[in-house]
Amino acid sequence: MRYADSRITVGSGVEPAVRSRGGGAWVRPIPGRTRPAGARLFCFPYAGAGVTVFRDWGLGLPVDVEALAIQLPGREDRFLERPVAELDELLDMLTPEILPFLDRPFAFFGHSMGAIICWELSRRLRHAYAIEPFRIFVSGCRALPLQESRTLREADLTDAALVTELTRLGGTPRELLENPDFVSFVLPAFRTDLELFTGYGYRPGRPLTCPVSVFGGSEDPRVDVARLKDWADLTTGPCDVQVFPGGHFFLTAERTGVLESVNRALAE
Repeated sequence: MRYADSRITVGSGVEPAVRSRGGGAWVRPIPGRTRPAGARLFCFPYAGAGVTVFRDWGLGLPVDVEALAIQLPGREDRFLERPVAELDELLDMLTPEILPFLDRPFAFFGHSMGAIICWELSRRLRHAYAIEPFRIFVSGCRALPLQESRTLREADLTDAALVTELTRLGGTPRELLENPDFVSFVLPAFRTDLELFTGYGYRPGRPLTCPVSVFGGSEDPRVDVARLKDWADLTTGPCDVQVFPGGHFFLTAERTGVLESVNRALAE
């Protein structure tokens, strides 16, 4: 197994920006790097969100780490594209788009739904190309085998009930959720992502080998912090758990602390 110094040759003449068949870029640079990148950190947003979630992360990372975010169909400037509700289909589309960027050491960071996507992408890369990230950060997410215990069919809720759920989670300002135009803009992607969540079933397989950092919120109504350690069963590498103050979206409120932890792990 190769990671940390992985190299892939994919075709020839690949430009720094890769565009999807729908016309929107999947891989977006986050400003902040001041030196040639020695490594890349790919950031995967949570349900219904786009790359702007990580817009300030570049300045908080080491100067030789290039930060990139994954923009899924149906988000922000890809709003007119069809959101993808099935994980295997999404990975079929995403894998060839990200491969040209894996020509140097790389790490993945995913929050909530983004954690599921980046972990399953890592498994696919290991199986198909014998490479892994040199570290994975999973944030605000139960270990994958536990995802099967979800009982709330949120994707079937009414728009009003989905707004209530977003309000409970606390990741979106209340004034925005009271704006009908904003709600009509964000709910289709959020509902599709919930379909991905509820339709996901973990398929057992060989564990990964890379180190894993697990982040959780002390008051997260969706994730029992006592079970965050279960991620250790999915890798043969070291696994460390850190709990931050806050709920499901501690990622925003505790951004400075999260980035400090990311930096320490990247330095290792």
